[in-house]
Amino acid sequence: VVYSPWLIKSPDEPAEPDPVILVPGIMGSWEVRGQWRLDRIFHSYDNLMEALIAAGYKEDTILQDEPTLFTFPYDWRVDNVLTASLLKEKINQVKEITGKNKVDIIAHSMGGLVARSYIEGSDYQDDIDQVIFLGTPHQGSLESYLKYEGAAFVGQQNWLQKYLFQIEATENGYLSLVKYIRERVASVEQLLPIYDYLQEKVNNNWQYRLYPVQYPRNSFLENLNVDPAIEILKERTDITNIISSVGATSTLNAIRVVPDPNIYDNKWVDGYPENLEEGDSNSLITGDGDGTVPLSSANGLNGVKVIETTSADHVNLPTVMQKEIMKELTGKIPENYYNSKITSTIKRWFFFRVYSPVDFVVIAPNGEKVGKDFSNNLEVNEIPDAFYSGFDSGIEFVLIPNPEDGEYKIEVQGVDDGGEYTLANSYIDNNGEISREFTGNIAPLAQRDFNIVYTATAEDPIGELEPQDTAPPVVTINIPQPSQQYLRNQDLAIGYTATDDFSGIATTTITIDGLEVATTTIDFFDYSLGVHTLIISALDKAGNSGQAQVDFEIMASIESTIADIQEIYERGWFKGKIYHPLLINAFKLLRIEEKYFEKEEKLTEKLIKRTEEDKKLNPKQKQKLIDQYNKKLENLKKNRVKAISRSLDLIEKLLNTAKRKNMINQQGYDIIVNDINYLKINL
Repeated sequence: VVYSPWLIKSPDEPAEPDPVILVPGIMGSWEVRGQWRLDRIFHSYDNLMEALIAAGYKEDTILQDEPTLFTFPYDWRVDNVLTASLLKEKINQVKEITGKNKVDIIAHSMGGLVARSYIEGSDYQDDIDQVIFLGTPHQGSLESYLKYEGAAFVGQQNWLQKYLFQIEATENGYLSLVKYIRERVASVEQLLPIYDYLQEKVNNNWQYRLYPVQYPRNSFLENLNVDPAIEILKERTDITNIISSVGATSTLNAIRVVPDPNIYDNKWVDGYPENLEEGDSNSLITGDGDGTVPLSSANGLNGVKVIETTSADHVNLPTVMQKEIMKELTGKIPENYYNSKITSTIKRWFFFRVYSPVDFVVIAPNGEKVGKDFSNNLEVNEIPDAFYSGFDSGIEFVLIPNPEDGEYKIEVQGVDDGGEYTLANSYIDNNGEISREFTGNIAPLAQRDFNIVYTATAEDPIGELEPQDTAPPVVTINIPQPSQQYLRNQDLAIGYTATDDFSGIATTTITIDGLEVATTTIDFFDYSLGVHTLIISALDKAGNSGQAQVDFEIMASIESTIADIQEIYERGWFKGKIYHPLLINAFKLLRIEEKYFEKEEKLTEKLIKRTEEDKKLNPKQKQKLIDQYNKKLENLKKNRVKAISRSLDLIEKLLNTAKRKNMINQQGYDIIVNDINYLKINL
């Protein structure tokens, strides 16, 4: 038997602390490239993590052999009961990694409800030594009523949440944001208060309704807060409840409601906050709390250790209360206080988002970028504390805290098959939000550039979302086709397309032979015979111009000339009733004459062909007959030219007589002469 009585360490040295798991609240986790990460937007836990590491905890990274500090980022949209089962798995992993039987939990906001769900549940494994709640809404938060009932969001952080929910709703095919929240964001319902908080008018006085009648029920919190469940919670773990009171009017504590003025929109089923959409804040009754969670809700656990502060709002509790947290975990109050991150200094946000099929990058006034690097197909983030959701998911956005003054550039690139896309920008501060939006079309791999100017001190801090369009519109003429021929008695229905896949078409102009026309239906009666040039020009909204040109020809025939004479008559350009029918009859006779020669020529051509195919004739006989027919055909053509020319000369003399006697005006005369001269050459 070997006996060694020497102590390895002093009996006064405190026991080694349990490993710690930090459980964030709603919006305290973000999915980046398929993995959930701790708050990358608000950086709510950066300072606390620094304080924990300074106190001797070792963060769980690939570089750390014996980690003791872990985080539990999760999808905060899903049912908290499901998240609690995932927390159980996380605790099992931590126990396996560290060799410890128990862990400590730091739970912020809704993360505290997740922890409670596990501790109070039947699957609890007696593996949590102590839990520190930070601003946990043990009895619920009234902001959830506004979101759940009417998709109304109040406050800076909630406005950001609204934009994200809108993107997600669109991506998932929801036209109603309320429906999306109720069906796909279970945590909003599970944050509804479980006490009297709605007021209604009774005998002209505002009185509280008694929960749960005419309230949206929250069975999740109801089950967590029955007396036996709370007793189990207190028996199974040591509890420290850190709460905050930042002012008597800092937090939504009650809501005055009236019947929903629109019973068909499926909103405000349990009551509409009176005049909410008109900006009347009298319906939102404020009271004490941390700006998000009412003090009565945060302090909703009886018989547990409570630490109260007046120095931190809900988001900043992890930073401001870091020393108190450290004391509860280790028994020591640290000397240093960590506040090197931007958590407490975020006063405003720039929010950029795109809807497919595009990716994008935002370039700050100093040239720093965040978004997709098109040159190497990788993510880039050079702007301090900015967040980029990534381009490999359906929801793509950029958040920039405390933007600097100047001109921001946004470059958009088409992906997949291209098509219609939307780029939106929002400026958010404590006073509200301002949004700009642009919708256009883009081809695959095509790039479009935008500028937006931000000036913090201006009444309207952001300018318009201006497209930097340098590409001209594309104009295509479908009708007429190049060198297409028309008779003068025909109409031309111009067919064309003018497209611009960026800023859009502003104006289009149609000209024929340099003269603008106001319609796409052209009456050729007003144009001379011969070749004409059609030009269609388009100007986009950015000032770029594009055009297309095509030449077409107007011809004359006997029929079109007769139609011209009739049109001249109907316009009153003939005087009397003599020359109008005389000219028409003359052209009708010309038509008979032209058809006679045409018939004789076709008959002769048939005889030539028949002779060529006649096998009874010897070659000499065949050639003799063919020569005779060819001579006849040649004479027919000569005679045809002479006869038609002679007839047209006679018609022209008749027309000249009418002109000399002032029986036709100059305009009508010129049209018919133009037809006659054309027929002399081409008939």
